[in-house]
Amino acid sequence: MMVSRLTLTLEQHEYSALLKMAIEQLRDPSDQVRYILLQELDRHGFLLTSGDGAHDGRGTIDEQESNPA
Repeated sequence: MMVSRLTLTLEQHEYSALLKMAIEQLRDPSDQVRYILLQELDRHGFLLTSGDGAHDGRGTIDEQESNPA
C-alpha cells in the first residue's frame, strides 16, 4: 500500500476547533483530519475503499458510526 503525506496549514482558531473535536472523539488531531476527510470523500462518492474498509485510525468509518468510543 502506498502512503502519501499532505501538509495542511490552519489558522489558530481552526486548529483549536480541530483539537477540541479530536479530544471529544478521542483521536489524535491528525487522525481527526483524516477521519473528516474520509467522511467527506465518502459522502461525495469519491472514497475508494480496500477490501477491509476505510480506516479512520480506530477501525473503519462504518465501525466508528455504530461503535463510538
